[in-house]
Amino acid sequence: MSEQEKRRFGRIHFERQVQLDFFNQFYDNCQIQNLSFGGMFVNGKFPHKANDQCYVNLAQTSKTTYLTLKALSKVVRQNDEGIALEFISMSFESLLSLEMILLYQEREKSVDTDIQLPENMPFKICEDAL
Repeated sequence: MSEQEKRRFGRIHFERQVQLDFFNQFYDNCQIQNLSFGGMFVNGKFPHKANDQCYVNLAQTSKTTYLTLKALSKVVRQNDEGIALEFISMSFESLLSLEMILLYQEREKSVDTDIQLPENMPFKICEDAL
């Protein structure tokens, strides 16, 4: 099975900065490579292994909007380029921010990346912010 067939969600190229908090190590200004409804790939060298958990903190700002995405995630894959993180849980507000970011970026780029919102949430929705 190819890597593309394994993917459950379409990804968008998304070069933004993110903070990662692995509870005992904090990384600021990490570079996101791509983003999907299920997670993200972050460039860089990280000593963390599969199933290590971290908090993700992403702020997307423009002249008219301010969206924040805060989520608990886990490492699902690691290579020399960076780590793939899968979202475990986030607040409803962060879910809305994620949806807005994905749909806006897809529309703005005028490319068909097949971003579709899932019928069932692939992660837990928390009542309060993380």
